[in-house]
Amino acid sequence: MNINQMLDEKSFLINFEATSKKQMLNELCKLANKKFNLDERTLLENLTKREKLGSTAVGNGIAIPHANISGISEPRLLVATLSEGLDFNAADDQPIDIVFLLLAPDNEGSEHLQALALVSRLLRNNELTNKLRGCKSPESAMMVITQIDSEQAA
Repeated sequence: MNINQMLDEKSFLINFEATSKKQMLNELCKLANKKFNLDERTLLENLTKREKLGSTAVGNGIAIPHANISGISEPRLLVATLSEGLDFNAADDQPIDIVFLLLAPDNEGSEHLQALALVSRLLRNNELTNKLRGCKSPESAMMVITQIDSEQAA
């Protein structure tokens, strides 16, 4: 599994102005509907249910909301960078400004965990997160992720 297989330039919301956690998740669900033809309402319900178990904010301004959903055959990612930090109930009390939404097939538990581990490892790279925060376009964000991912793989 490779991060670049889960992303393309249409997988991004760059400098998105989110006013709430729900609004940000809702916009990512709209993008998932457009990109993968997934039901927005079902996806939002799954993500909200997951967030009620505990925040998916992982610290350093990053959140990785995730859900299993029918209608896809392999893990998919959507990425949002936010124009302003957003309260996401992070354990470190820091607002989040980078969101990697991970969608996994409903029947593939281990694939979901592998994809989550892959994204988590990638986002531990401060160079990546700092560069992502400076991106002004989906193309530049995709290039940053591709470059850092290939450097980590080497």
